Amino acid sequence: MKKYVTRVIGALSMLSVDKNTKRFINHNIKIWKDFKPNNPDSVILAEFHNITPILIAVSYFSNILSRKHNAEIKTFASKKLYHHRSKRKIYNSFNTSGHVTTYLNKEQKVLKDDILKNLLPGIKSKQDVFDLTVKGVWIGIDIYESYLRELSEPTIRLNDKRIDDFIERGVGVLIFWLDYFSINNVAGIIVSHDQYLDLNVLCKVAYANKVPVYLPNCIGGTYATEPFSVHSNYSTSKNRFDSLTLDEQAKARAISKEQLDKRLNGEVGVNMAYSTESAFLPYNPKNRVLRKSNNIKILISSHCFYDNPHGYGGLLFLDFYEWLCFIGNISEKTNHDWYLKVHPDPKPGTLDNIEEILQKFPKITVIPHLTSHVQLANEGIDFVLTCHGTVGVEYPVLGKQVINAGFNPRSSFSFNWNPISIEEYENYLLNLDTLNIDIDINEVYANYYMQHYYYQVDDFIFTSYENYLLDLTDDQRSKADTFRYFIEQLDDVRHKKIMNVFQDFIKSKKRHLFSRGPEDD
Repeated sequence: MKKYVTRVIGALSMLSVDKNTKRFINHNIKIWKDFKPNNPDSVILAEFHNITPILIAVSYFSNILSRKHNAEIKTFASKKLYHHRSKRKIYNSFNTSGHVTTYLNKEQKVLKDDILKNLLPGIKSKQDVFDLTVKGVWIGIDIYESYLRELSEPTIRLNDKRIDDFIERGVGVLIFWLDYFSINNVAGIIVSHDQYLDLNVLCKVAYANKVPVYLPNCIGGTYATEPFSVHSNYSTSKNRFDSLTLDEQAKARAISKEQLDKRLNGEVGVNMAYSTESAFLPYNPKNRVLRKSNNIKILISSHCFYDNPHGYGGLLFLDFYEWLCFIGNISEKTNHDWYLKVHPDPKPGTLDNIEEILQKFPKITVIPHLTSHVQLANEGIDFVLTCHGTVGVEYPVLGKQVINAGFNPRSSFSFNWNPISIEEYENYLLNLDTLNIDIDINEVYANYYMQHYYYQVDDFIFTSYENYLLDLTDDQRSKADTFRYFIEQLDDVRHKKIMNVFQDFIKSKKRHLFSRGPEDD
């Protein structure tokens, strides 16, 4: 009976490969059949995932990298994901051979247990978890953020025994990859993201071994040499914009103005394909939200607690929960009017967590999450607080000041407040009456252009990535419709362009694949 069931499952998995996936598989077999090395002397590790647009980029990038290093391509992922047979067929079609799972042998398990025996008694605080370093590799941040994301917890709960499970997992993953690199000639790593335990620990082991880490995608790519490489370009955005010709700058600002006008006029999804609700409905004077007073009015624009607080790097706080508690304590020391608004598309549990936190801080008023930012600006909000959210570019257009709490896409510009320490942040919040930025709207437009256009190659994998987001629904983009969309647009010219761009990028050893402009050394 067991054999029969296995065969049925296998047969069904063959049938589950739809016609669009088959077209992509056949395309891969045709163009990559001559790229597979005969006697490989190294290995490239490619993350096994189901992000369809990135898979297209990886099919090209991995084979180009494989040919350069005479390396075989092996996938890696959790056992659960690797059981997805149709995706395995896709990977096999572009020359992957073999799969690596982080399974510990007996000796590795003994080593892991010895490390944990000495490690766990020293964990006394959230900071101890976050700072955790084992064998010279900082894995604490990945343990911390994986705990938040996978358990949908707003912060680390020190009395939660599951923390030990995440620490054990982190140490195990680290031990596995340290040993793997010691006995294998690894030529490169290809991942979709450099975050969380299962990816970022591997990336950090690669950095320690001077092995290149790549994040190719359908609008460009990154060559990572250290944590937070993906967004490091934001530290030089202003200088890059200033290097453009005056005519290019004028055209760039015009693009940004048009897009921001659309967003602030209530259009949904402008350069934010994930958005399903507008936060910028028209002002209605009959529907007042804020109290009438002469007090300074502050809006706290909260974040999803579980979603990668340290995605940009440089966050001043351990997580978004700690950030809100810090602001709450500041609110009790002032006579200002404090308000909090969550994202228009709040994740499950967000409002419950907000309510739990603000029970301690009665001076903060929660306003409906669908309240328009245009409404709040017209009613007299003076300051907006965010860690690194998009309100940092939206509210300055409305003439309002924004204070960030960490590195963000606007860090190199001067139309936001960007404190570099908690002490400086506290000083800002306690002295709001002394803060005043003369907002240069041209800087806002420059920043918007850099983030949404300069760093993205719109006509790279697709004829237009922006059109791809408009032409396909969220559901279609996550499925084989993406393969159909790509194949139908592909011709010899585009194929050669993709090949040449990725080849030049690998050869250049530059950090970011940009459409144009100065690069990092």
